[in-house]
Amino acid sequence: MKKFGVVLLMFAVLGCAKLNVETKEPIKVDINMRIDVYQHVAKDAESINDQIYGNNEKKINFLFNFSQAYAASVDDLEAAIERRKARAGQIEENFNQGYIGENRKALLEVRSKAAAGIESLVNSENADRQIIYQYTAEKNGVDVSETQKVFFQDDYERASSGWWLEVSPGTWKQK
Repeated sequence: MKKFGVVLLMFAVLGCAKLNVETKEPIKVDINMRIDVYQHVAKDAESINDQIYGNNEKKINFLFNFSQAYAASVDDLEAAIERRKARAGQIEENFNQGYIGENRKALLEVRSKAAAGIESLVNSENADRQIIYQYTAEKNGVDVSETQKVFFQDDYERASSGWWLEVSPGTWKQK
């Protein structure tokens, strides 16, 4: 019986041993993947905006990067880009007049209802932006809100002086 007690005591002592789970170097996989995903989203945002607003210096066709898994919605994406191209002049004119601004979610908001039909224009533009953001998020395996942040940053850099932008929640400033 004493042997059994000693063996049981040994198991209890050994079972409470300290286990060291440290690594020699920090694990960086998640951080590197996050940066890589962000870079892909940023490239997609830049490419889409180049297609919409035009940029003679860069002629990137980001659609070549899409895999067959997304083929069913490429038509929706291309249509949304084409519609945004067609209304880009109207959007720019309303930005210049101060009638609209862009919020932190990279969506337009009416700032002044002085222009006729402005709400319809903003709603149409936002619907197409949502198609593009959703598609880009799915392609890159990120949340739509992350995609919107990247598009907002690209739009902010492209914005002309005097355009209204939401620089922080509830705070609007002219660039």
